[in-house]
Amino acid sequence: MIASKFGIGQQVRHSLLGYLGVVVDIDPEYSLDEPAEDELADNDALRSAPWYHVVMEDDDGQAVHTYLAEAQLSGESQDEHPEQPSMDELAASIRQQLQAPRLRN
Repeated sequence: MIASKFGIGQQVRHSLLGYLGVVVDIDPEYSLDEPAEDELADNDALRSAPWYHVVMEDDDGQAVHTYLAEAQLSGESQDEHPEQPSMDELAASIRQQLQAPRLRN
C-alpha cells in the first residue's frame, strides 16, 4: 500500500515555482496516458509514487487544474492567504464536505 504525504483539501505549494494550490484528488501512482520521454513522469520512481490533482490559480486569478508528482509539492503551514483567498475558501469547502455526514436512502 502506498501512503500519500498530502490529503484531499490540504493546501500545498509547488516546490520549484512557489504556487499555492489545493489537493482535490490523489492517484496512488501516475495514471494519465504514457508520458513523453522528456516529461517528469517518465521517471519510473516518480511514476510509482503518489500523484496529485491540484487546483491552483494562474496569474489572472483563474482556477487551473494541474497534475503533480509528490516530489514537486511541499506542505503549506499557513491556513490563511490574503493574496489568494479563493484557495483558502476552496480548501475549507473541501474539508467541510469531507466531514459532512452522508445521508442514506
